[in-house]
Order: sequence, then C-alpha cells, then structure tokens
Amino acid sequence: MSVPALPDRGGDVLASGAGVQVGGGFNVLAAARRLGLPSALAGRVGDGPFGALVTAALATEGIERLLPPGRGDTGFCVGLVEPDAERTFVTSPGVESELTGRDLAGVEVRADDALYVSGYDLCYPVTGPAVAAWCGGLADTPVVLDPGPLAADIPVRVLGPVLERTGVLTLNEREARLLTSVSDVDEAGRALRDRLPSSSVLVVRRGAAGCSVYLPGHAEPRRIPAPVVTAVDTTGAGDAHTGAFLAELHRTGSVLDAARSANAAAALAVTRAGSATAPRRAELDRMLAGWDVSVA
Repeated sequence: MSVPALPDRGGDVLASGAGVQVGGGFNVLAAARRLGLPSALAGRVGDGPFGALVTAALATEGIERLLPPGRGDTGFCVGLVEPDAERTFVTSPGVESELTGRDLAGVEVRADDALYVSGYDLCYPVTGPAVAAWCGGLADTPVVLDPGPLAADIPVRVLGPVLERTGVLTLNEREARLLTSVSDVDEAGRALRDRLPSSSVLVVRRGAAGCSVYLPGHAEPRRIPAPVVTAVDTTGAGDAHTGAFLAELHRTGSVLDAARSANAAAALAVTRAGSATAPRRAELDRMLAGWDVSVA
C-alpha cells in the first residue's frame, strides 16, 4: 500500500494505491536469475491462493522449486510505502515457517551451489533451527546470509551456527546496528566482521550512499557509491542488491565489481513501485556503461 504516512496507534490512513505481488526470498532469486544465475527455491510453498501466486511467479522467472507444495498457504506481508519511498512491514507467516530438517534432507545440494539464507527463516521457531542445523552440515557450500528487518529477533542459538558458516553476510545499516548494538555503522561493520570466518565478505548496504565492503585481510571497508536516482519505492531494494551481487560475483569473480553492479541494480529497482523490480542484463549494462564510479 502507498500511504501518506504511517497511521497513529488506533488511527487509520487512506492508501493512494495497493497491489498484491510475490516478494520475500523470491526477490533475491528473481534478481539473480534475471542476470543469468540459475536459481532454485528450497523453501516451502503453500497450496492456497498466495502459494499459487508464488508458484506462477517462480515459473515465469524460470526458477526451479525443489520441494513439493505444503498443505496450507504461503504467508504474506503487508508493506506500507511512504512518500519518501521508505517501507514498513507487518508479516504473517505461512507454511514457509514450518520447514523441518526432514524437508531439507531431501534437497540435493550440488558442488557448485551457494545457499542464500533469509533472516525471516531463522526467526521461525520450526524453520530456524532446521535451517541452522542444515547449514552446519553443508561444509563445502558457501552460505550467503541476509538477516533482514527482524535481525534482532533471531535467537542467538540459531544465528551463531549460521554465522560460523557464512561466506557472505549482507545487510543494511539498521540491521548492522541491531546485531551489534553499535550506533556507528563503520564500528558495527568491524564488530560483525569479527564474528565471521576470516575468509568471509561483509557487505553493509547504505541506501543512496551505496555500500561498504569488508574484504578478508583488510582492516577498513571499501566504500562503493551508488548512482543518483529518484526513489519511488525501496521495497525489495536490498533483495535486488543481494541477487545482483551473487550473479555478478559468479560471473566476474570480483567482489568489488559485484558490489558496484549490485548498487546499480538496487538503484534501478527503487525507481519503480513493487518488490521484485530488479533489472535484467541489458538494462543493468546500460546503467553501468553510463556511470563513472570510483571505489574508496
């Protein structure tokens, strides 16, 4: 919903527009797939109306579904988008929150796969421990973690084992502060880097300012700016960034080049309303070709 402002407690506001679309982890998969990286969903999709929307969207993007449908519906999220493009969420979990270790045991992980883990999954009482245990058993599979808006609500016993297996941690400034209780973003980044394996990459997304990248063996972050755009809706911007980052890292092998492309992809995504608004290859290439950027 597009709203003039968030309502006061007990009050109401009139939305100027509303729509229903697939989002969440689908945004990341779609962003990566649009840039040429094969993607598959290892989560549970419901057999109700919302699950049908997810199934159709996955098929449209050419994203494989690795598990059979669950009995019940996929959860949903109400997103309120204010005039400055900031978004606020209220989420109602569905069958995706009931994923078990037995479910995940049936997922074949290949030698060249990477695993993207959403912080939403880690918050769920059933799915969270199951995913954490599964990650621990995937010794040779790179794990990419985005804690998401509920970062502070992830139980320590669940988050800890996943961080120990994380090869790429990507999150925004708010989430970095939540996980460290440190107000300065650079200090929060250093604190997070110390909780990761020494070979890991940390990406702190900074909105219009681009992102900071903490590389293995480097004391200070590399700052990569973003193209200047007029934001319409920031819903899914972080997802577009993450999906593009993974696709470009796979394509080029360069973390900094991947971060530069991810900044451009997220910038394009926020110029239109909706959640899965990441660009396709030709559009991203045009943006990159016309954008002169220096890495600090």
